[in-house]
Amino acid sequence: MAATSTLKPAATTRQPQGAAVGLASESLLITGDDRLAELVAPLAAATGHPLHRVRHPRDAEPRWQRAPLVIVGADVAPDCLAHRLPERPGLILCTTMAWLGADPADTSMLWPMAIQLHADHVIAVPEGAEWLLDRFTRAKRAVTLAPVVATVAGHGGAGASTLALGLATAAAQSGKRAVLIDLDVTGGGIDAAAGLASQSGWRWPSLAGATGPFEPERLLAGLPQRGELYLIGPDPHNPAGVDPELVGRVLHAARLAADLIVTDLPREPSEAAIRAASAARSVALLVAPGERNWEAARSVRTAYGLHASRLGLVRRTATGAGHARPAGASRKNATPARARAAQRTEPEDATVLPVWGQMPTDRNLPTRLRQGRLPRGRTARVVDALGTELVQSRTACGERSRRAADRAGSVR
Repeated sequence: MAATSTLKPAATTRQPQGAAVGLASESLLITGDDRLAELVAPLAAATGHPLHRVRHPRDAEPRWQRAPLVIVGADVAPDCLAHRLPERPGLILCTTMAWLGADPADTSMLWPMAIQLHADHVIAVPEGAEWLLDRFTRAKRAVTLAPVVATVAGHGGAGASTLALGLATAAAQSGKRAVLIDLDVTGGGIDAAAGLASQSGWRWPSLAGATGPFEPERLLAGLPQRGELYLIGPDPHNPAGVDPELVGRVLHAARLAADLIVTDLPREPSEAAIRAASAARSVALLVAPGERNWEAARSVRTAYGLHASRLGLVRRTATGAGHARPAGASRKNATPARARAAQRTEPEDATVLPVWGQMPTDRNLPTRLRQGRLPRGRTARVVDALGTELVQSRTACGERSRRAADRAGSVR
């Protein structure tokens, strides 16, 4: 076998909108362990990132400083130290769980070797495969992956699925690739609400049989879709649970190929739902007026608050397009009066979460969403504003959310 080998990237894929793709150089893998190379190489290939392998540190010198990532196998780490390769950023010390188990006495040497090599990270594969896949993706694309946002109902009929479908539909209408993921396997299926229930394509049971990383474009090509809207949901004829590891692989591939990922979460979080909530930039909790609704929403808020990096409240209102005003109510006073009445039904802890907006009840919305479009007017503006709020990063909107919470607290 030759001393070095180059692992060719996969075919070029369609880039999401706004993706500024850099010209990626080859990353470098230094190891004499063929098993380690067999575990690392497919990860780089799945992202289309070129990876060059060498077996000895002396063969790594030409690429050592200019490679985007350098992965050093634990088997050659002592040789790298002896060869006095210069310090560089992005260095990963990598081993296999089999290597650790075969010689437990040497595991204590990993951290001293990592410190001497000035490694940024120490990982073991296959357990660290998802993390390494993300590193290859970033090296290949030099862009941030598509954001993930999520919705969850505080109680039955809150409209979380409707909002999720509305967010994805709005993105698709604007020309962005949107992937809508339904994790409520006991529900009626968001594909029916989207008008895609009869369309063939991969659903959770079909995807469960796949192994290894998904090829992003192939994943999207196999899903039920309408225009730029793609859907992943349960099979009503096979309502099996969803494996959290599968959710992680699907999310990663979808974020590579799409511009926005919207996840509809179940009220009772499964391990798969927790995995999705942890990956989400924001999770919107929808609650309609009523003491019982708020009581039910409190447990949902507690469950997802442990895992979501950013959790906010969307109030479901009883007013909106398609609903007539009560007799004698003026246009000017109807909304404030109902808002005050709704606030009287909210418990004192309702303002613990930042309020991101109000979702109107629109009788025309379900029909329009089944047709793949949003109603014009207020509902479309509300969905657009909520979408903008949800995709904000925690850092960008943290101060704004705190100010909103402070204002809500002062009213209380």
